Amino acid sequence: MKGETAILLLLLAAVPARAREFAAGPSRLEASGYLKELWDYSRSPIDGRPFFLNTSRARLTLEAKSSIFRAHVDYDHEVLAGSFFRTAEHRLFGLAEPDAWLDLDSDVDASATSLWRHRLYRGWGGVESEDAALRFGRQRVAWGTGKLWNPTDVLNPYQPAALEREERRGVDALTLRQGLGELSQAELAYAPHKDWIRSAVLTRGKSHWRDCDFSLMGGKVAGSTGSWIAGGDFAGDFAQGSLHGEWSYTDPRSSRTFWRASLGYEYSFGSEPRARWLKDSTALIEYYHNGQGSAHPDGYDRAALLAGRSVALARDYAGATFSKDLHPLLKLEGILIANLGDSSHFLAPSLQYNALPDLYLCAGWQRFGAGRDTEYGRQPNLVFLQAQYFF
Repeated sequence: MKGETAILLLLLAAVPARAREFAAGPSRLEASGYLKELWDYSRSPIDGRPFFLNTSRARLTLEAKSSIFRAHVDYDHEVLAGSFFRTAEHRLFGLAEPDAWLDLDSDVDASATSLWRHRLYRGWGGVESEDAALRFGRQRVAWGTGKLWNPTDVLNPYQPAALEREERRGVDALTLRQGLGELSQAELAYAPHKDWIRSAVLTRGKSHWRDCDFSLMGGKVAGSTGSWIAGGDFAGDFAQGSLHGEWSYTDPRSSRTFWRASLGYEYSFGSEPRARWLKDSTALIEYYHNGQGSAHPDGYDRAALLAGRSVALARDYAGATFSKDLHPLLKLEGILIANLGDSSHFLAPSLQYNALPDLYLCAGWQRFGAGRDTEYGRQPNLVFLQAQYFF
């Protein structure tokens, strides 16, 4: 069956894009996706054991439309193999994936050093009009304006030091969006779970004033029966760049209340900057305050980070990203994150090459620095190679 699935996806990839659009009257079905090979080499942060992990993924994306009805599916076949499965990290935390309400994953085969599974990375259906949209299923609820941290995004927490930064697992939810004029809208997100304590019901209102988009949000979050959050975000033009920020105040009821906030600025250099080496590049700086974090390494909840339940351990962070087109086919990217409390840092440069139409090769390095009692100093360095073909 594994070979038959691979052959089917390869045949689909070979079909021209225009031939993969099927239309019948007002109905339309579009197919796309990618094939990915990812190799990474590192050590377990728990016992220091070196490991390698190979991820082979075939993703088929289907977009269906018929009258007001919409549906979207990202269906994955994925084989993970390597000595990573023998590490203490894997024995304790598995693949460190968040607990989901809907069971949309299934293992096809497993051994001591490999796992073959298929799953719905995304899978939702609903109805849509010019002014409103109703969806149910696994989806990405993208709230907030931050690039590295999102204090208002409690449904899809994102780890900025993740290896596959473009992969953001969605949440099983019912969402409703209603337009309120040309530049405003109201949103509702209900993310049920096995019990009310871990369920969330959130609302958000978004509008525009002059050159600035802004929103306010709030509602019940996971944590206890009465836990709640209130927050907001903004993004607007400033000094020929883009200024953005977020804030949130959370009362989990079961522990102390806390604030989170971020502020960032992004600037794109044109084709004739004063410094020629900045030509065709984009830079971002961002500050993040995490009131839930600890002011000292002794208070870090490292298990929550390894298990995927937390994205930051300390109170204050600074981050920066830089990308530059070295050639129309060659792109340099880098990310730097600093824990301002314990002075540890994370540095991740990468180089991407568009080798063939729709085929991208990437090589990168993740360096974690400082002492072992710090947040990033405890993490081992990592090297990765990636090949990805889009169809």
